[in-house]
Amino acid sequence: MYCITELTLENVYIIPHGDEIIDRPNRESNQLFNAIKKLTSGDQSETLLVLSPHGLRLSSSVAIINTEFLSADLELKTQRITRKYNTDRRVAQDLIGSDDFTQEVSFITSSGPLSVFPLDFGSIIPLHFFHQENVVSIGQPRIWDKQRLQKFGRNLARTVEDSDRKISVIISADQAHTHEASGPYGFAEESAPYEKLIEECVKNSNLSPLLDLSENFVDMAKPDSYWNMLILKGIMDETGLRSVMDYHYIEVYFGMLLGHLE
Repeated sequence: MYCITELTLENVYIIPHGDEIIDRPNRESNQLFNAIKKLTSGDQSETLLVLSPHGLRLSSSVAIINTEFLSADLELKTQRITRKYNTDRRVAQDLIGSDDFTQEVSFITSSGPLSVFPLDFGSIIPLHFFHQENVVSIGQPRIWDKQRLQKFGRNLARTVEDSDRKISVIISADQAHTHEASGPYGFAEESAPYEKLIEECVKNSNLSPLLDLSENFVDMAKPDSYWNMLILKGIMDETGLRSVMDYHYIEVYFGMLLGHLE
């Protein structure tokens, strides 16, 4: 599926992380669950890179978690997700050395059974759809430097292409969070145009219009996707892959979009 070469970048996904994907309280969330399951079922990668907006966030760099293990423990309405992953430390180290924008993060000890970093729900929910045991956790940088974010995406793609592993990349992202006044962030008129723009960008395989958005506009729409989408643009620019939208809907106050590159 969607390969660049036989041994490097297997797939790139845009996967949302709302609890509703797993709990499936309505028709739309159930359809999204099935769409993610169908899209990811054939993934043959050896390692997953997951970029989450809810992971460890550093003020001026990208956090690359380099503990020996990663742990998942998430309580949802319908079930509890628990799992332990191995960090692909070779790939993590390659990413750390690929860009001066990256920062290695360890926790408790550098190796051994206590070297375990806890994953966030923005990582756990997308990873729930995959069977792989090797993962690299990457924190989303929320800097307002659009060119730097794209450059990191390009460097990430080059690092993956140079690897001897089959690697898939998961862009974990929800969209605008201010669609409904009853939501935790209230209502903002920017939410609808942000949602429409993201949908059109992915459908048209052109993320360049995102570069024209102002910081205030993004702040009012309150997506957690924006920074990761610019990293994705860098990946697309480097690889020549095109984006495809697979499913999109608004869950009460926030938007969830599923897509992939091919």
